[in-house]
Amino acid sequence: MAFSQLSVLSLFASFLLMQTPGDAATCSDCFTRSRAAYYPNSDEKGTETGACGFGTFGATINGGDVAAASDLFRDGIGCGACYQVRCTNSKYCSDKGTTVAITDHGSSDRTDFIMSRRAFSRIAQTTDAAASLLALGVVDIEYRR
Repeated sequence: MAFSQLSVLSLFASFLLMQTPGDAATCSDCFTRSRAAYYPNSDEKGTETGACGFGTFGATINGGDVAAASDLFRDGIGCGACYQVRCTNSKYCSDKGTTVAITDHGSSDRTDFIMSRRAFSRIAQTTDAAASLLALGVVDIEYRR
């Protein structure tokens, strides 16, 4: 009897261990819904005066695809973190989106990201669509780390 209980417990433990990697893989595919805006007074790339203290390097990190973040900034712990951001408006936006690096702290109009003009434009399908997104100013997005 003890042998059969041990076998059942071993089988159960093996089953649980096999489930964990699958659950972790599924979570990496998860996106969080939010909103994003862009720095209307910036040039194409980021700013040199971000709260992360990167200075002039902060404007060119990740080719200028940078953003300020609200809660994701986490009192500076979020500095340098990268997120895949894509907008959810299929009329204008690509499925891939772009990857931004956090270089500043900020929020606007219930957003999680305020992106550089370059990064905000890169979530669009075309240059014409990018102009339309810039005219909107704020878009619904989804993001993941």
